[in-house]
Amino acid sequence: MPEVLFFLLFIALLSFAWGAISCAPWVPTMKAESSLLVDNLKISPSATIYDLGCGTGSILFAFAKKYPNAKCIGYDVSLLPLFFGLLRKLRSPKKYKNVSLRFGNLFQQHFADADLIVIFLMEKSYKKLFEKLTSEARPGTVIALEAWPAPDREPLQKFEGEKLLPWYVYEIGGGKCENVK
Repeated sequence: MPEVLFFLLFIALLSFAWGAISCAPWVPTMKAESSLLVDNLKISPSATIYDLGCGTGSILFAFAKKYPNAKCIGYDVSLLPLFFGLLRKLRSPKKYKNVSLRFGNLFQQHFADADLIVIFLMEKSYKKLFEKLTSEARPGTVIALEAWPAPDREPLQKFEGEKLLPWYVYEIGGGKCENVK
């Protein structure tokens, strides 16, 4: 039995390290930072929302609470935060029936159906990620970046709060973002 626990702990730590090396270490988004985005970004009540590097899914749970008909999907490669997010979903399965937390490499997923893509990763991953998203996501898809702006792109909106990480909002295909307050 101790060998199994050691193995599971090793796998969880290995996934944690892989997440930190590939895109970002797990840093939880504060509730006030989630609220800053959810309260200021107006989306369709039935939007499809992706959170890339979702951790515990806190942002998805906040969107699911405000938009119960939205489809909220999160991807992460770190098992421990995902485990805590899945526990939260299991505690309120009816409340969060529209939230799906998945283990997976975000660069191997497809986002053609996305209305909103939320990202809190290190800047080093932005170039590759924006190339993927601009080739896959349909025009009008909104991208919200927490903490750091995208290089060589002007955000359509910036949401800020005192002592909070900012949110930078972009749109695939450029142009005016109709669904941003």
